[in-house]
Amino acid sequence: MAEWRTSHITTSLGLIGTTGGSTWPAARVLASFLSRLGTNGVSQPGEESILRSSRILELGSGTGWLGLAICTNTSPSYLLLTEQSQGGALEHLKQNIEQNRISHGIDAQGVVMDCCTLDFGEHDEDHPVMKANWDFVIGSDLVYLPELARSLPETWASLLRGPSKPLILYCHTLRRYDDLDQALFENAKKLSLHVFELPDADAFHAFASGKQKWDQLERAAAHGSDGVPCDLFGEQRVVVYGISL
Repeated sequence: MAEWRTSHITTSLGLIGTTGGSTWPAARVLASFLSRLGTNGVSQPGEESILRSSRILELGSGTGWLGLAICTNTSPSYLLLTEQSQGGALEHLKQNIEQNRISHGIDAQGVVMDCCTLDFGEHDEDHPVMKANWDFVIGSDLVYLPELARSLPETWASLLRGPSKPLILYCHTLRRYDDLDQALFENAKKLSLHVFELPDADAFHAFASGKQKWDQLERAAAHGSDGVPCDLFGEQRVVVYGISL
């Protein structure tokens, strides 16, 4: 499969009271990463995406650009985009979805695409999103305030302890906020979450299959003795992580 076609997607940059009015670089990095995932490794020409016919939840969808890229390039069966309840982000997200829905034939492809409110950490096991079955949970650059470094791992843990045990992929710009990086990973560790850096499709498939060697690699290379990734200081870079219990 070639790199996804995304130039046709139109999203307005909303003047709203949250970061959801912009499409951040990490969303584009995650789209590129997902476009290379075949069923067993790096996708080959003509091979269907691993996301095809799957149920996908996106956390903190912002403008909806990533979700729209997924829908128009892979045809999942269901995609739910979410945003926080305050600041006008959800209304802006809905506008962008409707702007693209008919023009790009999303409905004609049989894709069910919807959006709803989800505030990280402010939900229980009876929340509809927590009770639903998901194949993938995705998100990108969602930590820009101290409370999000706490509440995002809480949401990951709730989803992983739910009925579906989804694969969680999170794309994060390291060293955008150094103190928040460390807080994010420390809070994940407190909830017994494992954070794996996924540099390529082979690493993703090792993570997805739950191979023991990948768990050993996590402890030996990706984390220090305190369970926090070693590479927290230095030049800024965008990283795709897999999150598991």
